[in-house]
Amino acid sequence: MKISSSPFFAALFLAAFLSLPLKAQVFIDLLNFNAQTFQSTYKDSIQSKNLTTNYNLNVFLPKKFKNGNTFMFRIAGENLHSVYQSSYSNLYSISIPIGFQFVSKNKKWKTLVMGIPKIASDLKDNLSKDVQYGGTVLFTYVQNDSLLKLKFGLYYNRECFGNFFVPLVGLDWKATNRISVYGILPNNMRVEFKVNSKLYFGMGYKNYQRSYRLSRQFNDDFVRIKEGQLKLFVDFYTKMKVVFFTDVAYGIKYSLVQYDYADAKLVHLNNPVYSPMKNGFMFTAGLAYRLRMD
Repeated sequence: MKISSSPFFAALFLAAFLSLPLKAQVFIDLLNFNAQTFQSTYKDSIQSKNLTTNYNLNVFLPKKFKNGNTFMFRIAGENLHSVYQSSYSNLYSISIPIGFQFVSKNKKWKTLVMGIPKIASDLKDNLSKDVQYGGTVLFTYVQNDSLLKLKFGLYYNRECFGNFFVPLVGLDWKATNRISVYGILPNNMRVEFKVNSKLYFGMGYKNYQRSYRLSRQFNDDFVRIKEGQLKLFVDFYTKMKVVFFTDVAYGIKYSLVQYDYADAKLVHLNNPVYSPMKNGFMFTAGLAYRLRMD
């Protein structure tokens, strides 16, 4: 598979000049690009193989005001490139989360309100059918700005399979000078160990669901993705705030499954690329321009 064969990269850079998953505030990535690859075995009679690579690009542009309030704008793009025998398929998404974080006068509470318009499909026909609308509200209680923050809220998105609500609860906790725990469940959680100013490592958890509409040739069906990952990660920081990172993860419930557009519970097995798969290992590499908040 040649990377240049995927038209998504042109679309990404056009969008840049055009997620859920929510992140904790231990650091902020103004620019992040990563690729995760894994080979899965289908739960079929011949144990077929599928090689999938997931490309992600995120651009984040915050604007903080004197009173502590912050305007947030993000462009996020994703390409799922799956290869099965001699054929391949692509799923794409481009989302533009826009929001505002309000800070209370005593600085103890922060309230994030964000709208998340998104296009998610194989991009082969009418894009008006591919639009999804969502948003999130997240409250943060700052018990100690440098030691502990508690979070709770709600995420919503109008997925291909219907209304999707996710209650959120999380924290940013600096347990020691070297150990930090941060994340927002059920989406992600990390335990991070600081070796020195350049090297961090740790373990993490990721849980994420989303959907993509297929084109008319697939009867406007959709693909629902459920992924749960347990991972070990390493982050290496340079003097220019550029971070090189990698992780090894085990997919504990990863699946890309095609469903009927009229009956979101009816699984279609006629497309071998989007069928139930066995769990397996995943490998990620990427770089980011990162500002740490601790």
